[in-house]
Formats: sequence, structure tokens, C-alpha cells
Amino acid sequence: MATEGETFAAKGDAFFLIWAGCLVFFMQCGFAMVEAGTVRMKNTKNILLKNMLDACMGALVWYLVGYGVAFGGDNTFLGNATGSYAIHDNDWSSSYTAEGVNWAFWFFQFTFAAAAATIVSGGVAERCTLTAYLTYSAVITGFIYPVIVHMFWDSAGVISAFNSGSPVLGGVIDFAGSGVVHMTGGVAALAGAAMLGPRIGRFDSDGKPVPMPGHSSVLQVLGVFILWLGWYGFNGGSTLSVFTSQYSRDLARVCVTTTLGAASGALSSFAFVHTTTHIWDVPAVGNGVLAGLVSVTANCVVIDPWAAIIIGGIGGLVMQCASKLVLKLKVDDPLDAFAVHGSSGMWALVATGIFARPEYSYNGLGSHGFVYPGDKPDLLGVQITAIAIIVAWVGGCSTILFASLRLLGVLRVPADIEEAGMDVSKHGGGAYDLNAGGKVLSA
Repeated sequence: MATEGETFAAKGDAFFLIWAGCLVFFMQCGFAMVEAGTVRMKNTKNILLKNMLDACMGALVWYLVGYGVAFGGDNTFLGNATGSYAIHDNDWSSSYTAEGVNWAFWFFQFTFAAAAATIVSGGVAERCTLTAYLTYSAVITGFIYPVIVHMFWDSAGVISAFNSGSPVLGGVIDFAGSGVVHMTGGVAALAGAAMLGPRIGRFDSDGKPVPMPGHSSVLQVLGVFILWLGWYGFNGGSTLSVFTSQYSRDLARVCVTTTLGAASGALSSFAFVHTTTHIWDVPAVGNGVLAGLVSVTANCVVIDPWAAIIIGGIGGLVMQCASKLVLKLKVDDPLDAFAVHGSSGMWALVATGIFARPEYSYNGLGSHGFVYPGDKPDLLGVQITAIAIIVAWVGGCSTILFASLRLLGVLRVPADIEEAGMDVSKHGGGAYDLNAGGKVLSA
């Protein structure tokens, strides 16, 4: 029988998870705005539709399959608890779950799964068919992403710090998912972009990149601010509880480190682009904010504020260098999904192995960042192992998935549709009425 205090804590934690999950779900709107502003006007409806369908497809697949693969059971690779598939719970029979915590946890984790799938849409924007989009969204949400979740976060996961048995090297510290969510989405996006090939006209006859700027800085900036707001639920909510002094302390510190990481990432990216191009570039600030946020997502709970400034600042530079490298390889990633989420996610895991305080570390062997004196300054080893696992699993599965779709001839839209734009070709007309009242408005 639960005590009155335990019941109150359970009620509060259920509300906390729902509140944080709503902030994370609102990030879907942020992704939609950033992507709509970054693509060309002729594909605005298409990218908005795909973002909405991500959430819808993700909800059903996560309920039926994804959550079960991610959580429960005793397998180190994927979940095998039947109650987690098409989740059902006799919530009337338990004084704790009767307060809704299990349902709230499902909802909170669904919003993370939807974010991972949405990241991929940026890499394949403006030339991927809707059939291919829905297929990969279902596979990523139902299998590729949940396997990573299970290995990294479940109590039975092979490299989970929450595994009380013997996880690899005591378990990885990826607190809110720089690797699990963002690197997974970024690596999958890179595989999709590579398999699709560049947009028509993206590279000239000499192989040099041709700028294809987005059509709305307003939407881009709006989306970045929405994502930044949602990130307080993303990182802060990952404490999963707030009704003890320890968890409330961690929540508060996470909000500080998250803020500082975003700010320093924006400024370093902004300075880098101005130094190399002499342009005060709006997208550089927006992508810098996101890169800084991704860079501290893994470690926001185990670092000091000064470290968040360094990590976020380096994250902005890593993102810019990765963006240039991807273009050098002739891969067309319209939203810089890999640079922002994939490369910054890798850096976040490495940074955790450098800057994690011994007092905050939750690695099972007590490992911590090597900038601090202590008995176990060797956390970096398990962090690098985690990067290798994500690259191998997500990169391998995504390449097979997108290659299969290409072999079936359903991956890319025909050239005439791509050049005309998918809004007029597939969605009944453009997103904007440019002939209002008989007067043609400029785009």
C-alpha cells in the first residue's frame, strides 16, 4: 500500500511528464516552421504535410510496436515484455500506476520518437516521395530508433547506465538523447540524402554547390525559438521526476546548462560564418542555437555551467564544419540535418566524456570526465563506444532501408515534378495565394 506522500509524488510526476511531453510535442511545430522556411516556396505544403504525418504515423507505430521494442523485458538488445506492445496496463490494480505514471511515460517517450523521425525529413526534403517518407517514418519509429532506446536507456540495455547488471563499461551517459534521438535522426538523414542524390541544380557542372536558399527567414526564426522553448521539456523532462529535492535540483540546473549551450552555439556559429563569408547570416544563428542545444542534451545534467558554454560553442563550430564536409562529399542535405543533429550529437557524447563531473556522473562504474581529478576519469571510452553503436546500427539499417526503396523505384519523385514543385504537382496548388484580389504579390 502506497503512503499518502508516495501517492502525491506519483500524481505530481505524472503531471510533470505530461507537461514536459507537451513542450516536446510542440517542438513538432518548431521543426515544421524551420523546414518550411528553409525549403523553396514551391515545396512548402509538401514539407508541412510530411511533418504532420510524422506525428500521426509515429503515434500509431509507437503504440503498436515501437514502445515495446524500446522498453521492458530482460533482453539486452530489444524489449520483450508483451505488455509494452500496444501498451495496456491494469491501472486500477496498482496504487502507483493508478496515478497515471505509466501512461504519462508512454506519452513522453512518444514525443521523443516523433522528434527522431522528423529530423530525417530535413535531409530528404524537396525530392522524396510520400510513399517512401511514410515507409521510412514507420520503420524508424517502430524499429531502428527503439532498438537504440532499449540499448541505451532501458534497465536491461546492453550499454545502459540504468542497467543494474553489467552494462558495457558501466553504461553510457546520454541523459536526454544527443545520441539516442539526435544522432540517430542525423545519421538516418545522411543515409537518406546520400541515397536520394542531390536536388536538381544543387551542384553545377564543375561539382560546385549552387545556393538554394529557403524562402522565409521569418518561419526559420520562429521555428528555432519554438524548438528552443520545447528543449526545456526535452532536457528538463528527462529527469522523469521532480518530487524529490535531488530531481528538482537537477531540473533547475539542466535549464541553466541548456540555456548557456544554446546561446554559445549560436554565437560561435554566427562568428564562424561571418569570418568566412563576411555576411551576418540569420540561418547561421538559428542552426547554431540548435547545434548548441544538441551538444548539451547528453550532458546537461552532469556538467557545470561554464562547461556548457564551452560545449555549446564548440558544437556550433562542429556543425558548420560538418555542413561544409557534407557538401564537399556532394551530399545534398537541405536542412543540414546531419550537421545540426548528427555531428553535434557525436560531439555531445564525446564532450560528456570530457566534462562530466564526478559528483554528477551516473555511470555504473563511477567513470567521469577526464578534466576532473578522481579515481575513474575514463568515461570517454564508453561514450565513443556508444557513437560506434549508433553509426553501425542506424547507418546500416537506414542505408538498407533507403537503398531498398530506391531499388523499388519509389524513393524519389520524377524530375518534372521536382522542378515544378510538389505543391502544385501533388497538393492542389501553392501554399500562398500570390494573386490575392487580382493583384499579383511578390514572393
